[in-house]
Amino acid sequence: MSTKTAARPRQTTMAGAMVMLAATFVVLSVADTVSRLRSIETREMIEKFLADPPGNGLGLSFETMIQLLHAIAVVAALSSVAAVALGWQVLQRSRQARVALSVLAVPIFVTGLVAGGFMSSLVAVATAMLWLSPSREWFAGLPIPEPVKVGRSRRDVDVQTLSGQAAPGQLRPPLATNASAAGWSAAPADQTDRPAPVTVAVVLTVVFAGLVLVMTLVSLALLAAQPDLVLDEVRRQNPDLADQGVSDALLVNTAYVTGGLAVAWSALAVVLAVFLARRRVWAAQGLLICAAVTALFGVIATLASPVALIPAVAAIATVSCLRRPEVRAWLTAPR
Repeated sequence: MSTKTAARPRQTTMAGAMVMLAATFVVLSVADTVSRLRSIETREMIEKFLADPPGNGLGLSFETMIQLLHAIAVVAALSSVAAVALGWQVLQRSRQARVALSVLAVPIFVTGLVAGGFMSSLVAVATAMLWLSPSREWFAGLPIPEPVKVGRSRRDVDVQTLSGQAAPGQLRPPLATNASAAGWSAAPADQTDRPAPVTVAVVLTVVFAGLVLVMTLVSLALLAAQPDLVLDEVRRQNPDLADQGVSDALLVNTAYVTGGLAVAWSALAVVLAVFLARRRVWAAQGLLICAAVTALFGVIATLASPVALIPAVAAIATVSCLRRPEVRAWLTAPR
């Protein structure tokens, strides 16, 4: 496999930008959360949490809980501010900044749950991308690996060279014991390296679809265990439901149906991502459709909840990765 010295890879630029943008949103979300800590809505939520299991077994008072949430929010905000600065340093090829950012990603992910958790998860995912190829080689000062030329094996090159059938003006690769010295694959096409966009698409899908899957399952389990608590919260956020004649049974059934669809859709996306990593063309086509539909509904849902923009952006990035020419070449190359 041939190599070349390149500027900052696009994957590294995208990861650094994601870190700075997501960390900025975490700071804004934490500021909004802190401003509402003393509100009546937050007081009711905390009192209800401390009155029911498992909150009643913690032995915490209301004031202690407020102080704990405030401390967690401060840690999340300070860590996110530092992550914004480190994200910029990462783009300047600072290996120390990458290590520091990796350390900060853990408290940001944990404490960011106070402000929702989606953006803090995005910081963690983007930080992990900085340790993957080609970012790994770029930080180490090594040549960036070129994608292997698919569809032609070493045997094809040697036969063409010996028969003198190289195209006019084309350099004939010399015979060598090491095929990488000639810039050609030493193995059949089905053993070529996976393109970086495929890895990005798989990681984004597994992380975000897996997160939606887990959160939906937890929500359904909570609904099954404590339906009254969930219904009270729904009616508190939508007091007009009673006037509209919406019954508790209708709310519960709707929640189960919606949750079941979300679980099935997320699980399907994860399965397709796994088979995509194993170079299945049908999985790539299915994941492309799945991501496109998710992006469409995510953008529409953003009008009601800005949080929906996060999976929408991840889905759009997945579609962009799967439509790259090197991905199509890798998938359709002879095995």
